[in-house]
Amino acid sequence: MVEVKAYRGRGLEIWLEVTENRIELKSSGWLSKLVFPLLRRINKMLRYEKPIRATEKEVVLSTWLPPIPSEPFQRAIKAEIDMLLKKRPSPQVVSINVADCTLNCAECNIVKPESEVTAEELLNFLAQIQDLGTVSIGFAEGDPLLRKDLFKLIDCINKRKSIISVFTPGPLLTDDVAARLKKHGVYAVITGIKSAVPEKHDASRGFKGAFYKAVKGMQNAVDNGLLVSMHTHVTPSLVESGELFDIYQLASKIKVHELTIWDSHPTWSYKDRKDLLLERRHRENIIALYKEANTSKDGPRVFYNAVFESPKSFGCMAGRRWLNLIHSGDLTPCSYVPISFGNIKDEKVETIWRRMYKFKEFRSKRPCVMLDKEFRSKYIDSFPAADLPINHKDII
Repeated sequence: MVEVKAYRGRGLEIWLEVTENRIELKSSGWLSKLVFPLLRRINKMLRYEKPIRATEKEVVLSTWLPPIPSEPFQRAIKAEIDMLLKKRPSPQVVSINVADCTLNCAECNIVKPESEVTAEELLNFLAQIQDLGTVSIGFAEGDPLLRKDLFKLIDCINKRKSIISVFTPGPLLTDDVAARLKKHGVYAVITGIKSAVPEKHDASRGFKGAFYKAVKGMQNAVDNGLLVSMHTHVTPSLVESGELFDIYQLASKIKVHELTIWDSHPTWSYKDRKDLLLERRHRENIIALYKEANTSKDGPRVFYNAVFESPKSFGCMAGRRWLNLIHSGDLTPCSYVPISFGNIKDEKVETIWRRMYKFKEFRSKRPCVMLDKEFRSKYIDSFPAADLPINHKDII
């Protein structure tokens, strides 16, 4: 059994126990009874989780979560306690989508090809979110490796407060770049795979050779000691054809640490693609794969967002735990909800965050809002893709 301390504060101590068949958070102290509902909820989710690694000194549960013990994980636990006891959410996860891209995907979240946010504004933004309690910062859409100032931005982040992830499609992830990412303190690399069939992946990316560059990039990251997650936005056809299992086999073959499965969302330029939405039968198949992979000793673990964001776990993170910056400087609740609650050029991040989490749709724990037909109909569907992001004033 491995036992590591996860949190220590006034009146409360939390530790993680890892055995061959179980992962469980336990607590002691006079605040223990108050946080019991939180730990019970997390432990129910942990039943079908397996760690990437577990030693006497450190447990890494996922590429999406800080290592235990660490200051970022301590901050994450504190944020959950504050949310439980004080009803005060914080932007624990922040994604930054201010890079151009090396690909030309059919489903693209990039609003504009070039960022309107200056380096100074980005540095100021990073400082503000860390002060607000952010524990995970992801440089995402399109390919952050195109940014000449990426390593300067990474270096300005306090690694004692937040882990850093870089989302890249792979063409620029050479061995030298992977080594630099590791040297500069990047925690994880996330690379998307649309299909285990090279020609299908290339077609969806609009770039010949994209598959092999993605695979090689992930291998470079693994070889340089970075945590690596292969990421796929799952569609009905991926499940029905059995290709999702093939993607898992690919993840096993190249020895990445995790396969991240994310439900597809009709949004941004492809907001009317309702054919991307999964049905219950699809999710049941995905959960079967998730449970099988995470109870097996072999192969990478699986992270499935529908489990993590289930109302039985944490619920939809948009506007409650997640904050997203796009090219224009607008802040949206996540990468998928195309509603702006303000712009960092005009207001402090804290002001925008408070406005966002007080929005009535984000006040309660619920499944992903973008998979909710009523939510999309009420707030999203009437706006053409060219008008995104939607100004919050136009829907409130």
